[in-house]
Parts: sequence; structure tokens; C-alpha cells
Amino acid sequence: MNSQSPPPAAIDQFPSSDTDLHVRFISEEAGLELRTLALAPAPPRPVPAYPSAKALFHVGAYCGSALASVGTFVLEDMETDQDDQSSGHSWRVHGMATAPEFRRLGFASAVLDHGLREIRRRAGLLVWCNGRTTASSFYRHHGFEQIGGERTLPGFPTHYRFKRAIGRPHFS
Repeated sequence: MNSQSPPPAAIDQFPSSDTDLHVRFISEEAGLELRTLALAPAPPRPVPAYPSAKALFHVGAYCGSALASVGTFVLEDMETDQDDQSSGHSWRVHGMATAPEFRRLGFASAVLDHGLREIRRRAGLLVWCNGRTTASSFYRHHGFEQIGGERTLPGFPTHYRFKRAIGRPHFS
């Protein structure tokens, strides 16, 4: 958790102990509403969003019974991985989304950390994502390095590509 005061809308739901914040694997359907709300104006993907994925899993962080943050982790190489040792062992973070009232309270960090532990358990070597420009400090804080400049795709907010080797734990 960070030391900043929670936003006024989250005061009643701010976790008062570690047992109030819990992270677990979830179904894709469980996170769809939150993704649709939090990732607008990006168009939502229909379920299943990644039907040809070789492997994937979804993680949710809860505050009590409220779903606060979600993320999907998909076994997918970056285009530049093709001749790299991480080819076949790269995972992409998709659809990281946190409800506005739970932002900057540690829920997205809990989702990402849980996902990274699972990827490490599955012998993953690299994690990458297209993170929104507004989320760049979040990814840098978690040990990701920015690859190239800002990118723009029609219908999507500006973003950067990030990557992180995960052969070793990262402590922030």
C-alpha cells in the first residue's frame, strides 16, 4: 500500500488490514464489467477475448467483496522475441484495469505481483505490455523498462511498450 490518503470515494472501502485485500484467479467474465468501465474509451473485447491463446490466466484483487482491479496474462511473444531466448516464454499483460475509487491504493500492484509470481512458476522469462501513457510510472515502479517512444493506435489512448525480465524477483 502506498502512504497517500485514499481518495474520498474509497474511504469506506479502503482496506483496514491485509485480510481486506485479497487476490485470486478469476474468470474472464468476472472482470469484464470492470475492464469495460475502466479502460474506456478503448473498445471492450468480447468474451473470450483471446480465443487462440496457447495459455492465459486472469487475476482479480478484491477489497472485501468488491472487485477492485483485474489483469489478464497471455503467453505471447513480442515481435522482437522471435530469435531471442525468451521466445515461447514471454507473457503479455492485457487489460489491467482498476476501478477509479481503488486507484493508487495497491490493488493493481497486487494483481501484477500475483501475475508475475504465476508466470515465474510457469517458467516465463519475459513480461511485456502496451501500457497507457498515464500508467507509465506504475510500470516503471514495478521494474519494467520502456521500449521506444509513445505509440498511437486509432480508437485507443496513447501508450508505450514496456518489458521486464522476470528470472529474478523484483522488490520495490
